[in-house]
Amino acid sequence: MKILENLQQSTELRLERIQDFLDSLSVRERLMVVFAAAFVAVAAVGSALFYMHKAAEHQQKRLNDLKDTIVWMQSNAVTMKPAGDTVLSASDKVQRAAQQQGLSVASQQSGEQIQIAVMHENYAVLANFLTQLVQSGLSIEKMELSSEAGQIKLTAAVQ
Repeated sequence: MKILENLQQSTELRLERIQDFLDSLSVRERLMVVFAAAFVAVAAVGSALFYMHKAAEHQQKRLNDLKDTIVWMQSNAVTMKPAGDTVLSASDKVQRAAQQQGLSVASQQSGEQIQIAVMHENYAVLANFLTQLVQSGLSIEKMELSSEAGQIKLTAAVQ
């Protein structure tokens, strides 16, 4: 409470000094001082807003560049394979493709065929997953899509 009172007294004292100073000036000088103070205040606020806008614009450009890089990486991730890709088993290829898409896959191997089940809310992600499976050398024998609780469930048999 005491801090507020001190702050209020200090503000009142400054306002009183400014009022005394303005009272000592002629009407013409008073108008010039008031307009100059208003101009400086508007220029300061405008300058601050301009620099904040430029900073936000710079960050937006940086974000767009990062998004472009991510899209490029996602579209080229399939073609970028490690040298030892041929030694991966079919289940490893399924797990790698799922990991690249950020999916959690339930898989069960029966002989040479692998039964997989995966859920996601976006068809495009599931399509990319299937594309990566095919590009890694697996063939899709059977595929079924169904909708469950707002998500799309993909069940497939790959070989």
